Amino acid sequence: MSVLKIHITYQCTAACLHCRFKCTREPAPPINLELAIKCIEDLQKSNNLKLVVLLGGEPGLFPILTFNLVAAIHKLNIEARVETNAFWSNNDKKAREFLLPLYKNKASVMFSLDSFHEPFVPLDFIERAIRITNELGGEYALEMAYLDYLKRANKEDKRTDELFQELQRRLKGHIRKPYRGTLLFNGRAAETLSGKVANGRGIPKETCNAVPWWFKGELDSFELLELDPDGFISKGCGIAMGNIRAKPVKYIIDSFNAKKHPLFSTLLETGPYGLAKEAEEFGYTLKPDYADKCQLCQEARNVLRNKYPEYLVPIQHYR
Repeated sequence: MSVLKIHITYQCTAACLHCRFKCTREPAPPINLELAIKCIEDLQKSNNLKLVVLLGGEPGLFPILTFNLVAAIHKLNIEARVETNAFWSNNDKKAREFLLPLYKNKASVMFSLDSFHEPFVPLDFIERAIRITNELGGEYALEMAYLDYLKRANKEDKRTDELFQELQRRLKGHIRKPYRGTLLFNGRAAETLSGKVANGRGIPKETCNAVPWWFKGELDSFELLELDPDGFISKGCGIAMGNIRAKPVKYIIDSFNAKKHPLFSTLLETGPYGLAKEAEEFGYTLKPDYADKCQLCQEARNVLRNKYPEYLVPIQHYR
């Protein structure tokens, strides 16, 4: 199943420590509606597109744009999902106003719940969003990020478990599709959270043939693509394949070869460690321990941006 993730904006109501897109509350422009729809239509024709995921930042900051995109996706008979922190759910009226247009067009919604979102979105908001969803007969999922899901021994993960248990209590155990897993240490998480778990893990030297946040995210396939507000097509890791403002998405796909891409080729052959060795030429110093290979990749790419300015974009992954 071919999937396109569209970043409505990189602006957010939150600035979570684990955000791999380094989203902030600073104003950021949304994606152009016509540009996004054209990309969706082209991928439906050329890449058998079956699912479009709308995320951010926070898509709820641009509700009309989000509603229009969901309606257009539904009209094309493509499945849609919206990922949101539910900041808009501060009362029943506002929750219904946001959710009803989505569910009328058969979209599903994914809500975020963990200790990283808690400072910005109270648990009451998530509870209300799920309750209203149930009243409207909508489909939803719950996503929870942990520093180490298997151990869950640190205070952040324990707090996430407490939030989930409290939500279960309030909803009498009726929570659909809870997705729980260890976060990836790229973006802001590489800077703010990796030190909490990196000790003793050493230097990751495995190759990287797929992005780890999607089950079919192979670098040399087009099962997963991401589109950002600037028009860049990528796998969602801050490494561009092309820009649809300059060239049609079909051209980008037809001409793309991961084994010849200056960064994907290194990841396929020697992994993030290979990028780090290249970054050493520009002053990067390897550490004894990394939380995961995403952290090593992030730090290497931060240093290599001047060498590959047309590929290491957008800036939200790096600033």
